[in-house]
Amino acid sequence: MVPGAEINIARIRQKVADIQEALSVLRAYAGLEDQAFLQDAEAIRSARYAFIVLVEAASNIANHLCARLLGKAPVSYSDSFLTLGDNGIIDVGLAGRLAKMAGFRNLLVHRYGDVKDEQMLEIMRNDLGDVNEYLRAIRDVISKRGPGT
Repeated sequence: MVPGAEINIARIRQKVADIQEALSVLRAYAGLEDQAFLQDAEAIRSARYAFIVLVEAASNIANHLCARLLGKAPVSYSDSFLTLGDNGIIDVGLAGRLAKMAGFRNLLVHRYGDVKDEQMLEIMRNDLGDVNEYLRAIRDVISKRGPGT
């Protein structure tokens, strides 16, 4: 841990709440039949926004941990996860999968016309477990390295 730097537990808890809310939205839409989701423009917009919020909140946590634990400032959303993985704070494989999710976030924000809604639905159905794994890892970090430890 960087000398004198403490993890801001309140900040992390708020971001975790944001992630959990976004996960709830994405899981609800993932439970729809393909055509029910793919033909609902409002559901698609909502899911896209939930993905953006989820990745930004997860990256915010990662950036905070990089700064406080490692004294590093990642250069991108993807780099924030990879830096945690490279330094043993989260599993390297998980870091790589989260970096890919950050890349998907970038598509949603910068090249939204290139995003296939079927691809988003597939991610919603198959890859959200990585976010749960990340949240477990964050809880572990906090319990081991939080204030006063």
